[in-house]
Amino acid sequence: MRERWILRRLRNWLCSFKILMKNPEQIKKLAWERFDEAEILADNEKYDGAFYLLGYSIELMLKAKICEHLAVPNLFDEKFPKIEGLADVRKAAKTHDIATLFILSGLRLKFDDAKGNNQVLMKTNALLFDSSGKCTWSEQKRYQLSDTLDRDKNTKLTLKLILLLPDKEGLLKWIEKS
Repeated sequence: MRERWILRRLRNWLCSFKILMKNPEQIKKLAWERFDEAEILADNEKYDGAFYLLGYSIELMLKAKICEHLAVPNLFDEKFPKIEGLADVRKAAKTHDIATLFILSGLRLKFDDAKGNNQVLMKTNALLFDSSGKCTWSEQKRYQLSDTLDRDKNTKLTLKLILLLPDKEGLLKWIEKS
């Protein structure tokens, strides 16, 4: 198992030099790569890292959708030809906040409607957002270790998200096709 993870990680690292988020399709590909890495980590009982990468895969998928929504093929390359106002949009899109990215992608209201008819999205929403609407994932998760009390909760959360996100009705695929 460990050898598989090392080889996969090396391959992804080498590929990352080719995939520099040049367009929405490459960003989506990177999102799926991060999801695959999360699965590998979870298979090796590294749930904190897996949870972080699951959230990051959602973040990337939403950023790809922002590019599509705004009809800007390369939102993240600052060498991209200058378009008036693009720098402000680029700055806003650099957030890691999933709720904000849903809004910027134009999917927030669609998501609210869709989860009423889609049990997978409803379950995913319940796992990702607390009752106040705050996302349970943040980029700060990469700096945190679960304490003993949270470990079981995080393990269950991670394993549920690994099943839900790639489902044909799951959030990652829903974002792609919306």
